[in-house]
Amino acid sequence: MKKFLQIFAILFAISIFGQSISDYHYVMIPGTFKDAKSNRYDLNDLLALKLKQKKYNVLPENQISWPKDAVENPCSVLTAELEDPSNMFRNKILIKFFDCNSKEISSLEGKSSIKEFEPGMRDALEFAAKNIAVSNPITHENVAKSENVKTSTAEKTKIALEKKPKTALLSQTTTKEISTLTSNKTSDKSEVYSNGNLTLNKIILGNGEFILANPNSSVPYAIFKPSTKKDTFRVQLGDGTTTLGYIENGQITIEVMNNDGSFRTEIFSKK
Repeated sequence: MKKFLQIFAILFAISIFGQSISDYHYVMIPGTFKDAKSNRYDLNDLLALKLKQKKYNVLPENQISWPKDAVENPCSVLTAELEDPSNMFRNKILIKFFDCNSKEISSLEGKSSIKEFEPGMRDALEFAAKNIAVSNPITHENVAKSENVKTSTAEKTKIALEKKPKTALLSQTTTKEISTLTSNKTSDKSEVYSNGNLTLNKIILGNGEFILANPNSSVPYAIFKPSTKKDTFRVQLGDGTTTLGYIENGQITIEVMNNDGSFRTEIFSKK
């Protein structure tokens, strides 16, 4: 009987361990993973997309663009890390989540039978991401209340969601630079692009970076930073969310997440 209870306790602990990441709404993805091998093939961008599909709010490492509630309560934010334990026979990836005390909350493994490195690693990440629980902090808060838990991460997350600003803050330097550039409508650096509804200026910032901006606003529609792939960019939208962008056939395409977690593309053509 004692052995049975021990086994039950272990299984219960494993269950709680695997589900606890859904207590959170915010996940921070660092600019560089600790495991150097994981900083390849744009795996960070793929992880960000998968987390957004699971209804998480993905945050960058720099807290300047974090929502106010996340800055005030950093323990409401999980940190995601990738590790590459691949061997000569199979591509593998580990997605690990840590709380504000650097305690590991969950570790999810993905394997791929694809032998080529890049497609194999991306396939392994896709597989591991399928096991990420959907963010559902409100549900977990109700469970905590029923157990008379006074304070929980879920409760703090709910408060954070209610206070979340509509637009994330940009750094003062970025805002000033954008304001200066967009105010000069005759600048030879800007080109005009439109998706049929929005007409925006493309402004080159240098080092492969550029923005799409509304001339009447100091907050850009999107900031583009180059990735390791040609004509593929890491994009930060005006609301602080991050996604991917591409340039193909002279058009600028941005992947934008819908409310249900699916994605659509916004295509801007040069006028």
